[in-house]
Amino acid sequence: MDNASTPVSRGRILVVGDQHMMRTVTALKLRAEGYAVIEAASGEEALAMLARSGVELLLTDLMKPKDGLTLLRRALEVAPHVLVITLLASGSSIESAVESMRLGAFDFIQKPLVEGELSHRVERAMRSRLIS
Repeated sequence: MDNASTPVSRGRILVVGDQHMMRTVTALKLRAEGYAVIEAASGEEALAMLARSGVELLLTDLMKPKDGLTLLRRALEVAPHVLVITLLASGSSIESAVESMRLGAFDFIQKPLVEGELSHRVERAMRSRLIS
């Protein structure tokens, strides 16, 4: 088999969200940019994947703020090395964003996503892994 034809991944990302269409579109966009992406529809599914998959970046919708923050806490317990970017629903309070950062999130993005913002934030997070 010719390894030259095998694309090299830019990193492994887990996309978590309870809205199938949003999760799928996000995953497709990141795959098109060269990332290896896996998806989870729930926090429990995400935690199981984190425990066994070598994920470098967790991109999670805060869904219901309490549930999303619980996932963030537990994810960092299961995989302390993982970087987390939280997605905040339009109209979410800034307190949720501040709390996610306090708990250890690398970054947050307010929805609706502005063109190019997701790519920029993910790339910045992945670059920070190379520096540290």
